[in-house]
Parts: sequence; C-alpha cells; structure tokens
Amino acid sequence: MIGFELSPGVGAGRAPVPRPLASFFGYGGGRSVALAPGLDGGLTIWTEVGPHHAARLRLDQQDAGTRLSWRETQLTELRNVYPVGAMSLTGSWSQLQTSGSGRAASYTGNRAISTGSAGASATVQVNRDRPYDLWINYTGRTSGGYVKVEIDGTQTLVNEITDPAGLGFKAFSSYAPTDLTRRQTIKVASGLTGEHDVRLRFGGAATPGGGAIMVEAVTISGSLEDPHILPPVWQPNRSYQMGDEVEFGGMYYAARANATSGATGPTHVSGIGSDGAMDWRADNRPTYPEFTIIDYASEREYATRLDVGGDVIEVGGQTHGHDALVSQVIAVDGVPWVPEMAGNGLTVGKQISIVEATTWQTGGSGPLANCQTSRNITPGSIHHSMQVDVTVASMNVEWLYVGMLPFVRWESETASTVVDTLTAGSGTVVTLSDYTGQVDDQVDFPMVQRLGLSGSTPVVDFVYGHEAGALPVDGNRLDKFDAFVLPNIDGRTASGSTDWPAKAYICASPKGELTLQSGDIVHFYNRHVLSVVN
Repeated sequence: MIGFELSPGVGAGRAPVPRPLASFFGYGGGRSVALAPGLDGGLTIWTEVGPHHAARLRLDQQDAGTRLSWRETQLTELRNVYPVGAMSLTGSWSQLQTSGSGRAASYTGNRAISTGSAGASATVQVNRDRPYDLWINYTGRTSGGYVKVEIDGTQTLVNEITDPAGLGFKAFSSYAPTDLTRRQTIKVASGLTGEHDVRLRFGGAATPGGGAIMVEAVTISGSLEDPHILPPVWQPNRSYQMGDEVEFGGMYYAARANATSGATGPTHVSGIGSDGAMDWRADNRPTYPEFTIIDYASEREYATRLDVGGDVIEVGGQTHGHDALVSQVIAVDGVPWVPEMAGNGLTVGKQISIVEATTWQTGGSGPLANCQTSRNITPGSIHHSMQVDVTVASMNVEWLYVGMLPFVRWESETASTVVDTLTAGSGTVVTLSDYTGQVDDQVDFPMVQRLGLSGSTPVVDFVYGHEAGALPVDGNRLDKFDAFVLPNIDGRTASGSTDWPAKAYICASPKGELTLQSGDIVHFYNRHVLSVVN
C-alpha cells in the first residue's frame, strides 16, 4: 500500500467484531503466489490474500547448514507504480531526490517533481488488461496547490474527484498542514481498462495552501502477475537516472546520480555503496509498495526441547539450530525454481513447494532423528508438514511446539494497531488491549488446536487462521494438543516507536511426558490462512 486511504471502520478505535472460528480459514480471493531471492541466501515469498492485496513472507537462511525459517510477514496493497522516471515532462519542473529511507523519510520511488507553472505537465501511459482504479501519489505541502488530472486529454474518465472550488475543472488540493508530508494518495478514477494516457498539471493556488504541487507517482490497481508492482532487477552496463530504484540479491537500491551501472551488482546492505561504476543507497524493502508488519522474527515451523541422557538441546531452524540441512528442493508449479534475473524478479505461479530434509542432532549426542519439512504455499495459505523419524536410542521431549503464531499488536513504523483480538477453538476471545503494559501473562487453551487473529492495516482489515495437529499416520506418537498465548511479551503499550509483540503456541500435550525411542515416528502439520476483509 502506498500512503493512507482510510476506509470506514478501518483503523484505531474500531470495536472488535466477534467471528465464528471457521471464518478465519476462508479463501480470500487471491489468484497467485510468487517467489524471489531473499537476503543472505534466503527467500521472499508472496501470496495473494485477496484482490489487490498480498502477504510477503521472509524466509531466512543466514546459516546455510540449517533449514529455512519463516521470520516475518508483511501485508501490502498491490499497485502498479509509475514513478517520476516513467513520466514525460514538459515545462518547468524541479526534480528532487530523498537521501533517507523508510516510510517517512523517502518519496515514492525516491523521486518527486515540483512545479508552480501553469504550462508544466507530467504525462505517463498506464495499462492493464483487467479493470483498475487510478491514484495519484503526491507530497503534501503547506504551500500545496491544486493538481488537475486528465485521462486521454479530457476529464470524462476522471470520476473520483470533482471541481473543489469553482475552478471549471476537476482537481484535488495537495495542501497538508505539516509540510513535506510524503506518500499521500488520492483515487482519481475507477473502472478503467486497457491503455490510457494520464496527464497532471498545476491547477492553481489553493486556500489553505499555496501555489506549488509536488508529485511522486501515478499508481493503478495491481496483482502479482503485473509487471510494475515492484522495482526492476538491477542490470549490468545499464543507464540509470538519479533516484531510479532496482532490486538485487533481495536488497533494494536507489541510484545516487545519473550514471551507467557496472558489471556486477551491488552487495552492500546499508548506507551507500558502489556496483563498481555508480553509487546506490541500500534499503531492505522497496520504497513501494508500503508494508504493514503483522508479525516479527520468530520461528513458525516447529521448535522442541529434548533431553538426551541429560544433554538438553533445542531444535528448530535458524532460531534454535541443531537442524542440519541434508537436502532442499524448491519448485513453482512443479518446476524446479531458477531465480528470475529480469523484469521485477518475481517467479509467479499458483503453488510454491519447498521440501527440506534435515537431521536433528547435537554435538554431544550425535544424530537424534531424521526430519522432512514440506511447505506448500498457495494463494492465502501456507501449509507445513513435518515427518520426524527417531534414530537415537531414547530421548525425552520436554516440549514440542507443532505450530507457532507470532503477531504484532502495535506496529510502530506505521503507528497503527494491527491485531485486535485472538479467538481460540474453545470460543475464548482474548482482547489484546486488556493487556496494555502487562508482562508475563499467559492465557491457556486446553485441548485447542485452532486459533484466529482479527486485525487491520491502515487501509484494510484482515483475518488470520492458524491450526496445527497430528498427521493421520499409523504409529504416530502425537495425539493430544493444547494452545496458549503470551499477549504482551515485553509489557508494551499501543503507542510510540516500539512494537508490541505477542505470540501464540500450539504444543504437544502433555509437556514432559513424551519419551521417544529409535523407530518412533512423530508426524505433524501446521497451517496459516490469511485473507483481507473488504
């Protein structure tokens, strides 16, 4: 999502709406998934959770000898973005570039243009086969004037704004009470299809406001299949303009000047660095689209603590370790995945599968078990299945989390409340605001295997269903499960510059009473279902 466009009932202050648990597991209407390289050898997974909305999952593999770990989920509205670099300019415009990064410190696409001249215009051609809406992204100014919008040379198709002040044409005011309020957005047309030329002009001084406009981008509705939802992949020996944004190796880079790129891509992960020929400013996410983080860096697949003859270890991916990677197979729609090095870097399909074979082990006790972790990602759904075959003579399971659901009550970057409530299979509803400033609270749900979250981003409501349990396999040692939630891990409040993290667990029951021997099998699954609520 780019900027804020609040809908009725969305955002802080809304009373939570009780929902039947089944509603957290419904299909949200997404069509596609996508895969791209991530940071440090990891992966970035996209899954559409509804029309024009997607979740972006970060899978880390900082330790190449350990299985991937799902570490963060972000929600975003998908729009095709046509930044300043895609526009044809006539007349007098000033071009600006930001030196900062992140939502508050950068322009959309890292560039903006400004004018107060009646003869200046900025034109861009937009195109999409499916129906779409059209937005203008701008920087609000205390001196902001009117922006006149034309489509194909007229205002007939400009159906979402009116004449605001007897101007004789349709326009919108770019005034903001706080100067340089970046990433503002306004819908100016809806129901478009096909190719159209969009022209922006200075429409005169506004009151309140003044006689200047600052434009960041033109955006239209998008999906993972569309070409302009993300910056393009960096290319060697390519001419770039100041502010152009690219992706390379899971990082995003903005050009610091007009120049030609080098032979090998940039690799720095912060600040300014070179590709051997020109300088780039690094960021770990693109300037557009804008994201809301709904959870945080913590394991989701599984985690366990084992006692092997007095040697106590924890096993579980990048967080807990002791998962020695044996093999890894990644495919999109059944075809082995090869990273896309052109376009926007996404490999788009209907299903992503990741199968990893690992050995649970510890230096003191050697191999403990063989584990196969299978991920199946479809639109709005992430399914993990784990098949653990015990090889050690005997080990006691102190705890085994077969499903984990970290989430955020307060997300500081967008200064917004994210998750309102958690609903358990027992019918219990936990209202997160009841735990403001508290710490060390734990809410238990005996014999529960399904949980649901209700929440919102600044532009849309969402629901998130999570369930876990035993796979139906003869001889499976797992059969009973409990759930619990830590509603405020650090005693935070829903305000300020620090996130409020919480986490729910589904665990094998009872704790500390499961002893496994060589030949035993422990097969389980967990499922995460996300959808937006329109």
